[in-house]
Formats: sequence, C-alpha cells, structure tokens
Amino acid sequence: MSLKVNSKIPAAFYVHAALFDCDGTLVNSTGAISEFWREFAKTRPHVDAEEIIKTSHGCRTYDVIAKWSPDDAEEKQVSEWEGSIPDSFGQYAKPIPGAVELVRKFDEISRTQTDNKHQRWAIITSGTLPLASKWLKLLELEKPECFITAERVSSGKPDPQGYLTARRDLGYDAPHARVVVFEDAPAGIKAGKDAGAIIVGICSTYDAEKVKSSGADIAVQDLSSFEIEGYNAATDEFKVVVKDYLYAKEEFTTRRKSIVEGLA
Repeated sequence: MSLKVNSKIPAAFYVHAALFDCDGTLVNSTGAISEFWREFAKTRPHVDAEEIIKTSHGCRTYDVIAKWSPDDAEEKQVSEWEGSIPDSFGQYAKPIPGAVELVRKFDEISRTQTDNKHQRWAIITSGTLPLASKWLKLLELEKPECFITAERVSSGKPDPQGYLTARRDLGYDAPHARVVVFEDAPAGIKAGKDAGAIIVGICSTYDAEKVKSSGADIAVQDLSSFEIEGYNAATDEFKVVVKDYLYAKEEFTTRRKSIVEGLA
C-alpha cells in the first residue's frame, strides 16, 4: 500500500548539524545520469545500462564501472567522464524543491547565530569533485567547508566512511551529538544510519515504501515543507520541522518537552 502525505501533525527533530547527499537530494540528476550510462553502454555490449540505472544509484561511478567494465576503471578517466555529465546531459537535471532554501538557511544560522560561526552543514556525495561542483554551480550554491566527494573516501556508500568523516570534520563525532542525513538512495540511507544519524529519505528516485524499508526515519517527497524554527545556542541545536511527510517514526511527531518548554 502506498504512503500518503501527512500534513496534520508536523514532525520535528533537534540536531547539531545537517549532512546532505547531492544527487537525488539537492538535485534530481537521475535523468542526466541515466543518459550517461546509456551513452557509455553503446560501445560496450557487456554493460547493461538499464540494470545499472535500476541498481546503482547512490554508488560511486568508479565502483560501478569496476564491476561492469573493469578495463575502464581508471580513476582519472572516470572523473573526467563524470565531470562531463552536467555539460552533456544537464538539461535532464533540476533542483529538488526546497533543497537550496534549506541549505541556505542552515548556512545563514551557522554564520550568524552560532558561537564560532562555523558551518553546521556538509555535502557527502558519491559523485566526483568535478561532477558535484558543477551541480552546485547549477544550483547557485557555494561549496561548503566540508565537502566529501568520491575522491576523499576509500570505501563508498553504503559504507559510512563519508558520513563519519563529515561528522569528525564538523566536530560532531561524539556519540551524544545528533546529526541528520538527507538521502534518497538505499545505499546512502544505510551509510547514514551506520554513521549514527537521523535519516530523512527523499522519494525522488525510489518510492516511499522503498525509502522507509531502507531505514529512513522520515520519508518526504521533497524538501519544500522543511523549516528551521530556531537555533538554541545553549544546546547548540537546530529545531527542524517538516509539515508534509509520507512517513515519520512516532518519536519525531512527539514534542520534546525539555526543549519546547525551555523556549516557551
């Protein structure tokens, strides 16, 4: 049974930092990436482009090529291919609704209301630096201080290495620190979960049932109904509210009295 949007009881959570995937989370690049794989497979009969499109979203391109076409698995070449995707197929990509606004709000509060003025958000993507940088340019977003791309990890998603690295770089790797991961793919959701994060699953690539069963704590169609209602300097926490969601665990629809009463 499909999940329906719930807009009656807002879901809310409190976090010290936000970690964003890129493809499928900030930008809907599925069409562009799909066209790349179809073009790649035209001269490689051993490569099944449609199977790759169905199964590899959220994984590093290098890892996928190493599996399907090992002779092409050369890091510099793969990086160049990826970097060409926005130029060749960018017309198939578009921003995820609400994503740019939410990132900018985290950035604004980080720079104006926190003690050290350091960013409390990061991007962790399976894409290479050339690819991710061009998507950010398309979105008119500046590169964050913490920008984890495929080149920075030895093990890609679903391994949690990228998200654990971001937690450490931002200074929120302690067990009690609360971070949220925004993801769309099962591989990324698992990586975020294994990094100890709250998971917001965006149903841009997979349906809500798949996102939920992969481990998302909250499942949404996009990021358009998210609001940062406040930042508590005493606890160094953002209060994030989402009004429209497809699924949310009960703990995120129950008020946390100690914080709410403290702000009342």
